[in-house]
Amino acid sequence: MLLQTDVLVASPGRMTRFARIVRGSTACVFAAATIVLVPRAVPASADLASQYQSGQQRAQQLQSKISGESQQIQQFQGSIAALQQRLSSVQRSVDVQEAQLRSTTDQLTGARARLTSLRAAFRHDRVALAAQLRAQYESPPPSIVNVVISAGGFNDLVNGLSYMAKLRQSNERTIVTVQTAKAQLAVETKRLATIQTRRKRSTTSVVVERDNLAQLKLAIVDKQLKLKDARSTDTTQLTSLRSTLQRQAKKLDAEAAQAALSSSGGAPVAAPVGCVNTPFVAHGGEYGFFQAPGTNYSVNQEPVIAARLDALGKALKLHLIGISGYRTPQHSVEVGGFADDPHTKGEASDTPGVEGVPEAVLEQFCLTRPFPGPAEADHIQEWPLTTG
Repeated sequence: MLLQTDVLVASPGRMTRFARIVRGSTACVFAAATIVLVPRAVPASADLASQYQSGQQRAQQLQSKISGESQQIQQFQGSIAALQQRLSSVQRSVDVQEAQLRSTTDQLTGARARLTSLRAAFRHDRVALAAQLRAQYESPPPSIVNVVISAGGFNDLVNGLSYMAKLRQSNERTIVTVQTAKAQLAVETKRLATIQTRRKRSTTSVVVERDNLAQLKLAIVDKQLKLKDARSTDTTQLTSLRSTLQRQAKKLDAEAAQAALSSSGGAPVAAPVGCVNTPFVAHGGEYGFFQAPGTNYSVNQEPVIAARLDALGKALKLHLIGISGYRTPQHSVEVGGFADDPHTKGEASDTPGVEGVPEAVLEQFCLTRPFPGPAEADHIQEWPLTTG
């Protein structure tokens, strides 16, 4: 069934930007959204329209899911960076602890080598002392009386007494040396063993902390990689779905144009002789293009786009309101666009009232609706698309 008219209003996304523009204008405040009657034909293929609508909903779901995945990936990246910073700090502590442990171990190894040498000297001294004791037992040392009696002279007497004194002193030194070596051995071994145990414990503690941080980082990286894979899959699906939606939109536009031609007896819909290439001139008529206060249609191709929209509106008896022409990158981001979108280059117009015009009709006026979906139904650019 063909309908002669449909009541069309600006989509919620466009009306949000429209409201922002109106609020920023000091010249005029609109009391309500503009509602216009636009000649429109219902597409012959209801199934295709239903598929297109379902595809749009799926695309929005995918886009929302991708945005959520991107946010989670960024959060994971922040956690990974923080863990890496902490891991680097702990690794420096591990390096210091291991260096101290190596130093203590080297000192302990040297001390043990010296102790081994002391033990060897101790055994040697004990053997020597035992030999002296046996000699004294088997042949008692000379007494002072014997030395005096057996002395052949004064020199012999002095030498004999000196020998006795040296023998006694040697035995005493051996005993003292052995006792001192044993005491040093006990103290040095205990001190170094205590230091080594403490430093082993400290080193083990920081190594465990490092390993735990490394495991936590690896777990988060694994989650991030899985999320990136999921986002890549969703992005691929979204790209394919958008391509399908674009084909369906063109087919629906073609069916709508064909229906419009059929309803008008097969004649083209007010096709102009040629594209308007002169700048737009404001007027006070009922139909055509009307620039909203506070908007800018003076940059780059904006004047020509406005003139072509004016010709379209007059031909189809439409009241088209230009609510967004040129925008600065900052303003474009503020109203929900991008810092490098066509508006920031003076190549686009958001024009409520043009939503029901088929793409085929737009192209007759050298205009195009480059993006599919209801949210972009009033976004108009030059046709063919410029590359500026």
